[in-house]
Amino acid sequence: MKHDRLLQTFFDDIHDADEATFYQAAHSFLNLWDDEYGHVTNMPHEMHQYIGQLAYDSELVEE
Repeated sequence: MKHDRLLQTFFDDIHDADEATFYQAAHSFLNLWDDEYGHVTNMPHEMHQYIGQLAYDSELVEE
C-alpha cells in the first residue's frame, strides 16, 4: 500500500471519529505501517502528532 494512500485512509477513518473509533483506526494504521515498512521510526512527522504515543505504548518504537 502506498504511504500516501495509507495516510489518507487513516485521516478519512478518524474524521469525526469518537475516541474508540480513533484508537481502532490508529492501531490499524500502526499495524499496516509496521507490516509495510517494518518499523514506525520512519513514520511521517504529522503522524507522530496523532499517534506517536500509541506507537511507543505498543512497543513499535524502540527507546
